[in-house]
Amino acid sequence: HASVRWMMNAEPVFGAIGPSHVDPRSGEILDADIAFEGMQTRKARQERTQMLGRSEPGSDAALPGFAAPNPFSGSGAAPHDHRLCQAGALAAEQLGYALDVLEASGEIEPDSPIAQQFVLDYVKQIIMHEVGHALGLRHNFRASRAYTEAQLSDPEFTRAHGTAASVMEYNAVNLPQPGRTGGQAFQTALGPYDYWAVEYAYKPMPPGSDAEAERSELQRIAARSSEPLLAYGTDEDNAFGIDPETIQLDLGSDPVAFASKRLDIARDLFRRQETRALSPQRDYAVLRRSLAYAIADVTRAVGTLVRQIGGVRTLRDFPGSGRDPLQPVDAAVQRRALDLIAGAVLAADGLELSAALQRRLAPDFLERAELFLPTDYAVPQRLLELQRAVLGYLMSDTIAARILDSVGKFDRPAEAFQLAELYTRLAGEVWSELGRGQAIAPARRELQREHVNRLAAALLRPSPQGRADARGLVRAQARALLPRIEAAQRRRAGADAQTRAHLADAADTLRLALAAPLQRQGL
Repeated sequence: HASVRWMMNAEPVFGAIGPSHVDPRSGEILDADIAFEGMQTRKARQERTQMLGRSEPGSDAALPGFAAPNPFSGSGAAPHDHRLCQAGALAAEQLGYALDVLEASGEIEPDSPIAQQFVLDYVKQIIMHEVGHALGLRHNFRASRAYTEAQLSDPEFTRAHGTAASVMEYNAVNLPQPGRTGGQAFQTALGPYDYWAVEYAYKPMPPGSDAEAERSELQRIAARSSEPLLAYGTDEDNAFGIDPETIQLDLGSDPVAFASKRLDIARDLFRRQETRALSPQRDYAVLRRSLAYAIADVTRAVGTLVRQIGGVRTLRDFPGSGRDPLQPVDAAVQRRALDLIAGAVLAADGLELSAALQRRLAPDFLERAELFLPTDYAVPQRLLELQRAVLGYLMSDTIAARILDSVGKFDRPAEAFQLAELYTRLAGEVWSELGRGQAIAPARRELQREHVNRLAAALLRPSPQGRADARGLVRAQARALLPRIEAAQRRRAGADAQTRAHLADAADTLRLALAAPLQRQGL
């Protein structure tokens, strides 16, 4: 019997699933059951209250948005396996973040009818997604790019058309810019891709139709695949990490505008939590939770930005569609993305957390004792992990190769985004304090040390996969940075001991790396 099951397990291991049984001879779906974990949302909120999601030590790709999502523990499925569905779990996190944002801004009361409808819309989105799986549809992570910011901000448009072109997306919750009104938060309507895919799979043929007539009709339906609202990209397209349009938890036709808005929302939440009045019936753990949500959301937004750098749009078109299947991201879009990364993530004032807010991040003391949770909440360290992940991603051999290869895909290579632009901008933002003659803050020293370590490692142990041009540019960056640091040392003779030691150590590292014999592996 086909069913929708509402489950209340104390320890849910999934958000929602839509498994089915299929006849292997014909492909006919014989049975399907939707299961929805009612406790998943509460579990996600409790985890965000007490724990701060951390990447594995030494990992550059463990943060959300920088790589394919990790599978559930013990699932046995590869990250790009279409049987792996995280729609329910990720939507529960998006719901929790949205509720915290709206409550902090005074736009929603937790026990109001508006809040209840908000949650019901979230449930409808997930059930529709899982029914899509039950009907045989796969994820479509390109569907989130269908609509403009103006359309997403329109309540009537989003009520009629949803927030994406398919319910098979992992949609980011559609939050408005701080201080403005917006459209529907969740996907509550079927999208044009859903109607088209179901038409291809299930449209009845007229009585008496032969195989040729059926084939002709299916080809007619499939011929619409190049229409913008029917764009498609699935799990493996996301897992390879090269296509900047096939991303989970993004929203809107302009990825840079989307990321900028999410950063603004997070900053506004940080500001509001500094002075937010909490009733005596609550505790400060709610502030921990909202900040953890915000940092995770910022990380995914930045992940959308870094995917633009060296990105290649990959289309599944057959010849004759009029479109090239491999299209590098426009150089102007890459530069806009890098500008936002530089200003919001790598700049000295990009991601700041006030001392006042850090003093308010007390734990739930009862749960701290029971679960041995840390008392302090090292949010600055988490922000540093994000900065390290950005540097690691953008300074990797993989991204260097993509940028170098993309140059040849432009009709006018001189107009392409260049690797030298990337390396120069990174060094300029990370070391922006060198010309100011002031003390360097501890978090900035950590980031600068990370940059120096990566330059030195590339000089001392270049990988066999590294490109010659990338190696040359890294050496040029190290040579250009060393005299800047030495000049800053001379200007800071009276600076604090930590700054002086940091500059001396960074200069020594570069000097020794530049002078060391080069170990060329595999050459």
